[in-house]
Amino acid sequence: MSDSVDIQPLDVPSGGIPELTNLDIDDAVSALGAGRGPFAIDTERAMGIRYSGRAYVVQIRREGAGTFLIDPIGIEDRLGPLAELLATDVWILHAADQDLPCLRELGFNPPEIFDTEVAGILLGFERISLQAEVAEVLGYGLAKEHSMADWSERPLAPELRAYAALDVELLIELRERLTAMLRAAGRLEWLHEECEEIRLREPKTPSPQPWRKSARRNGMTDRRALGILESLWRSREKLAKERDLAPEKVLPSKVLAELASRKPRSHADVARSPLLQSRMRRKDAHTWWNAISSAWAVPKEELPQRVFHESAEPFPATRNWERANPDAAARWKVVRSTVLARADDLGIRQEILLKPAYQRALAWDGWDDPEEIPILLAALGARPWQVDNVGQVLVAAARRAEKPRSQPPRP
Repeated sequence: MSDSVDIQPLDVPSGGIPELTNLDIDDAVSALGAGRGPFAIDTERAMGIRYSGRAYVVQIRREGAGTFLIDPIGIEDRLGPLAELLATDVWILHAADQDLPCLRELGFNPPEIFDTEVAGILLGFERISLQAEVAEVLGYGLAKEHSMADWSERPLAPELRAYAALDVELLIELRERLTAMLRAAGRLEWLHEECEEIRLREPKTPSPQPWRKSARRNGMTDRRALGILESLWRSREKLAKERDLAPEKVLPSKVLAELASRKPRSHADVARSPLLQSRMRRKDAHTWWNAISSAWAVPKEELPQRVFHESAEPFPATRNWERANPDAAARWKVVRSTVLARADDLGIRQEILLKPAYQRALAWDGWDDPEEIPILLAALGARPWQVDNVGQVLVAAARRAEKPRSQPPRP
């Protein structure tokens, strides 16, 4: 952050603290429709508190209309007109990939987005939180002490409503300044391409065995213990959904893993376990024992296999390439060093210039001719701006790394 910027604290929204809009949603839609230009949008969820990732507050600000805090709970069937309105202009968000899933659950889909976080990344900002960017670019200080609040609470306290409104208060102005900076740097098209990729990105496929991560963290290799952990995990998931609580609040994953590792043999073993010291945990002892006993009934040959690492990539970790595929290891050194150097020249992080997964795939699969590299990068999913900035540099590096062809002996 520049030392020359005089940071001015901003604690109260310019139009006062908005009330929550719920049954009066039609009035909010009319007011927003009378506004002009893009929509500044943010959401507040209750991650780590509630089971789902749904939005409990949707903040929307538009020039000429002001800021509205939409409480979508209970009026989901009345949000159609708002969805139609929001489809008419650009959305300005910070870290759009975090907000888009819960907005789409409500039927809201953007025609175009401007992600201020991505803009900061492409400009080489050291810190890219909304608070940091607002301070760096606009000179205002936003407090973030309510970021982990329970946004499902009703009524919502005034300080929480103020916090939510401030998250969109300056997004429109921030976008204008960032746009000018990107244009001056010749990187505005980079932003457009990155934002379009985020807008069209398919949701991540949930892991079919989410309990594996906890098993690895706790060094679990016993197949019966793995089976118990899987059964406990499913029971916890059911309880969490029924109670609308985050799974970790029902029983922490670390406790699940420790309980599975002990492989209890009776209900008493579970109920008296020091892992279930609190009254709330002991109340669910019967549920945990049912899960454990069902895992004991599984034949040994049907228990989960020992899997030490789940990888979506069809090749080993790069540290093992020298032994598994020496040619790929040599290409990896070329690709990795070239991307790092080019990213340093541009003043951006290497994973932004070219995804590490693309770097690994390019090096592992290789090329018949270095001139193919830009085409291969595009096929992997690299955006045009990335291919333009690193493709030919990689071609030149690959050429230099080629072994010199042996010359025929002189007669």
